[in-house]
Parts: sequence; C-alpha cells; structure tokens
Amino acid sequence: MEKEHYPITIRDFANRTVTIREEPKRVVSLAPSITEDLYYLGVLNRVVGDTGYEDWPPAVKNITSVGGYGAYASLEKIASLKPDLIIADNAVFYKQGFLENLEKIAPVIIVAPKSLDQIPQAIELLGKVFNREDRAKEVVDEFNAKVNAIKDLMKDQPKVKVFYVTWNKPLMTAGGNTFISDVISIAGGVNIFNDTKGWPQVSVEEVIARNPDVIILTPHCGMSIEQAYKLFAGTNAVKEGHVYMIENENDLIHPSPRIVKGIETMARILHPDAFKTKYPLTIKDMVNRTVTIPKEPERIVSLAPSITETIFYLGAGNKLVGVTKYADWPPAVKNITKVGGYGAYANLEEIAKLRPDLIIADNAVFYKQGFLENLEKIAPVVIVNPKSIDGIYQQVELLGKILNREEQAYLVVAEMKAQIGYIEGLVANQSRPSVMYLVSTYNGYWIAGKDTFADDIIRIAGGKNAFDDVTGWKAVSEEEIVARNPDVVIIASAYVDPKIFCSGPLSTIKASKNGRVYTVSDPNVFQRPSPRIVLAIREMAELLHPTVFKYEPQPLVCSANTTANATG
Repeated sequence: MEKEHYPITIRDFANRTVTIREEPKRVVSLAPSITEDLYYLGVLNRVVGDTGYEDWPPAVKNITSVGGYGAYASLEKIASLKPDLIIADNAVFYKQGFLENLEKIAPVIIVAPKSLDQIPQAIELLGKVFNREDRAKEVVDEFNAKVNAIKDLMKDQPKVKVFYVTWNKPLMTAGGNTFISDVISIAGGVNIFNDTKGWPQVSVEEVIARNPDVIILTPHCGMSIEQAYKLFAGTNAVKEGHVYMIENENDLIHPSPRIVKGIETMARILHPDAFKTKYPLTIKDMVNRTVTIPKEPERIVSLAPSITETIFYLGAGNKLVGVTKYADWPPAVKNITKVGGYGAYANLEEIAKLRPDLIIADNAVFYKQGFLENLEKIAPVVIVNPKSIDGIYQQVELLGKILNREEQAYLVVAEMKAQIGYIEGLVANQSRPSVMYLVSTYNGYWIAGKDTFADDIIRIAGGKNAFDDVTGWKAVSEEEIVARNPDVVIIASAYVDPKIFCSGPLSTIKASKNGRVYTVSDPNVFQRPSPRIVLAIREMAELLHPTVFKYEPQPLVCSANTTANATG
C-alpha cells in the first residue's frame, strides 16, 4: 500500500521545523518570487492571496491582494482568506511579532533563497510541501539546463565590467553577494562592486574610477539614460554608448526560475554578437534533412498556414512574399501573394516568380512525388513537422534560429509555457472525462489518436483521449465510437454537422445523452500547430471543465423527437 504523503515535517530556509498536516489547498504567498515558484509547480490555482506586487504570470491579476510584501501585508486580510498555509521570505522578520501573529492563522514556512544556487532548493522544498516532487524535479532540471546553456555560450566571451544602478538618490548598487551579481557573472560580466555586500551606497567618483564598460538601469532606479550619460561621462560605458535600460527588473531580482529570463536579457546586452545567427547556417530540419541557408532569409514562401502564423509570431511576417490561399491569420496575410494550395498543391510557377531565398513547408510537400525536388530547384527548403506541443516549441525555436529571431522565439515559447502551465494547474485535481476529437466525416469518422498535437490538447486541458491506443489521425466507424462511449465529443471542423449525434447509434453515447457534443469556435486554431494552439487548449479546458473556468457553452439543442441533446 502506498504511503500517505501527509502529514509531513520540513525544515524551512530559516531553519524552522514546520509540520503540514494536510495537502495545502488555500495558500497565501507573501513574496512575488514565491508566487512564481508556485506557478512553475502548477499550483498557482491554490493561491488565494498574494502581495499585490506580482506582475507575472498574467493569471496573478485574479488573485486577492493581502496588502503588501512580507511584514507589510495585512493580518486581517490574510485571516479573512482562511488559508491552510502561508509562505513567506525573510521580509516577515521586518516587524517584531509579525511572524508569531501569522502562525496564529496558519502554518508558516519561510522560503528565502539568497543566491542563484538556492533557487532549485526552494523549488524542491515546495515540491515536497505540495506533493509535487516529480514536477519540482522537472522545473529544476529545466532551470539548470537553461542556466548551463547560457554559461556555455558565454564561456569564451571576454568579461565585461558592469555597473548596476539600483537607486539614484542616494546612488546605490548591487554588492557581490546578491542575485544581480550572480546574473551579471553568468551573463559574461563582472560586477565592478563585487567587493561589497548587499546594496551599498556608492559615489559617482567611485563609479568613474572603476570605469564600467556597461551601465544597467531599470525604470524604478530613478535615473534616466540621459542622466547616466551626464553623471558618468568619461567611462567606457558612456564613450561607447553602452548605457541600457532593462524594462522589467523583476526578471532580475525575483529569486524564482523566472530569473533565467533576466540572465538571458543581461547576456544579450553584454554580448549581443554571441546571439546573432551566423550565415551560412546549416541545420537539421524536423524530418532530419540537412539544409544550408546561405544568408539571412529576406524573401520567404510558406506552404502551410501554421507556418505563416509562426513566422508572424516571430516578428518576421514582413519577410513573407508568398503564402497558401488558406492563410487567414493574422489579417496582414491578405496583402501577401497567394501561391495556390497547401503543401504539394501549391503552384511551382507562382513560387518561382516570387524569387524566394527560403521555402518553409510541412510534410504535405511529400503528397506528390517529385514536388520537393522541384521546390529545391527554386530555393532551400526547410520542413517542419510538429506532432505534439513540444514539437510546436521545437518548430518555433528552429524557425527563430533560421530567421535570426532567436530571442523572439524564446519569448514565444516562454509565453506558451506560461499559459499552458496555468491551465494545467487549474485542471490538475479535476476528474478527466474521455474525449473524442473529431475532424472530418469524409469516408469515416476521422479522429485524433496519440502522437498528435490534438492528443496533447486533450491531455493538457484535463481530459483523456478516448482513442489513445490509436496512432495519428485515423478514420473509425460508428461502432467503434459507440464502443468507446466518450464523455465528450469535440468537433474541430466547420464541415461536420453536430446533429449527426442527435439520432442513430451516435445518439446513444454518453456525450450525446449528456449534451456534451461541442463544435469549437475556430477550427483553424485547433487544427494548426502554431503558437495559437494555446487558444485551443484554453477553449478545450473550458469545455471539459466549465465550472472551473466559469464558462457556459452555448448549446445547439437537438429537435424534441430525438433521444439526445447535442451542444456546440
């Protein structure tokens, strides 16, 4: 018999022993970094109160504020939320007796990493507290991998001397034992005040004497770029024009896995050339073909709407000179020349007229023998082939590299993961209905099996694929559908009439009887493996778990003389 996880006794970052008797369901977070940690662990939906200073992920705007950070929070507001756990950092010690008063409300654990190396320890501790140790390991492994990737990229770069302004009046900076100093070091720099500790006050003369190569400002430091140029005139940073404003300092100062964003931002500032795509570029595409791209592509033909959408997400839509006639998003595609149909049904002559320097396609180019070979006579051809959400991430990253848009690719993937993680957290403890994902009724009922991005949509949204033993996209019979008896039917097509579930054998399945046959609002969002897939995941989750999302599907009711209701 499996051992119960609770009660557990842990030792927190303040070396306090805390016993947690039951799985925490209502949590108050008294530091933005802790709220972020809980998001990464997929338990943000359990946070009923936070500081109000949180700015990420977007879902924090729906959480009740308890009035401030650490000891500046309102005890009354915290108590009114009836938490079963309070998580804070060392800021709770700023007021004498505050921690003791918190403990009268609920158990309190302190999570206060002081260095980059302690962030994984914080995640592991919280993973234990929430019985999410497997997820904690995934988060830590991904965090370490990203940090190590930046370290590897920076290892041969010259060290750049950096001055980081934390405040203007008085002039203050980051000492050598701070997160900022860790970030600067990993990003290929040296903090010019590494020999100090904490957040010391320094003079303009000291800064000029230490002669930084780069000066970093943030919107909250109280100093503009123009002021920095005047104050630190004569430094290498000013002479070379290397004074920068980092718009979101929270990427740098919140000790959560989010800090990887700050490290990369800093690295791109200190060593921008290290991040530029160098041409000629030789890559392996997603069907393992070796392709050499001689120079940065400026004239691109896309042979799939999903590819077109991805290129726009990467901020390279202006490079598109040709798209398929099915491309309809974003609206700007209406001004781009159409080259005919999808994949191998595009017009070779029209493509050649556009003089592309790169053609990007998916597996549909293999539908006609010799078509790919003819395309390659026009320009280099890259094939993308995402079969899962991870495959979509891979597609974004590959195209980001090819198009010299790696930073934007990183941001797109990060935003996708943020939105998906939030949805996963909301549905984590819900029952999983079985789902049939229907895309066509031409020569059978075409459904999504495993090894499809549709299967991932179902899983992430909190469902179970009724055809998870089928591989790929397959036509099945009415009898098979009746035998599987799915709880929910999702029709991801504008060409399938949901009323087929109002009569005959299909009206006998649970989905029909319970009015859970839905036609999605935009089939293209569900059928195209582009970053827009997060919209499909959200809608799927709303349809599978409407009470969680406070969502009301609009029913399409069958006529009164049928045996079932169908909704869409």
